[in-house]
Amino acid sequence: MPRLTVLLVLLCSAPGLPAQSQENDGVQRLVETLFPKSTRLKEIRMGEIVRELGVREGSQVADVGCASGEFSIVLSHVVGPQGRVYCEDIDDNKQEGLGKAKANFRHREVRNVTLIHGAADDPKLPTAALDAVLIVNAYHEMPNYKAMLHRIGQSLKPGGRLVIMDNRPNRTASRSREKQTGNHVLSVDLAAAEVAAAGFRILDRQDGFLDDPDSEGAHWLIAAERPRS
Repeated sequence: MPRLTVLLVLLCSAPGLPAQSQENDGVQRLVETLFPKSTRLKEIRMGEIVRELGVREGSQVADVGCASGEFSIVLSHVVGPQGRVYCEDIDDNKQEGLGKAKANFRHREVRNVTLIHGAADDPKLPTAALDAVLIVNAYHEMPNYKAMLHRIGQSLKPGGRLVIMDNRPNRTASRSREKQTGNHVLSVDLAAAEVAAAGFRILDRQDGFLDDPDSEGAHWLIAAERPRS
């Protein structure tokens, strides 16, 4: 078992704290160990995202719109060597897409991640094999969101989780979807309706999951599941 995975297991099994708090703190310390210079990753509540995903040792999870793969790296340590992370993106360039992710995985000796060059309407994930799918700041970039949600639903096991975190509009929430996404934001009301229409059951919705008043930046989070029957 890799050293950082052992660290995560030890942190999450520390006595004296509720299990959920231990898990959140353990993942947060893992993030800080993996990316000590990244303010962005430290501020994202990755422990809570992992809890919403419901992944653990041995889980199969996809990071859709993974870009350079930082979230995939964190998840690779959470699921451990018996698990698998699918890092999917439609961009394969070396600056911020799959090319960069591949270099990051090689540099960090991450071996339980599979790179997938997806399409705009199909992430090309394995069918009915995944415990969870994560989409961070990429859902608003998907014009073919109906097809993407359909394909993601097909990739999940019954009861599998879909967690989306994305940018919340400030003054443009009442504008059309096209105008919002042109500004790289999307109303949580629109997203929640789309996820539900795709057949998912919404388990949790946090309209102000992350809020940074100084930059006027905010993110919402939706956690949903593929129905078991």
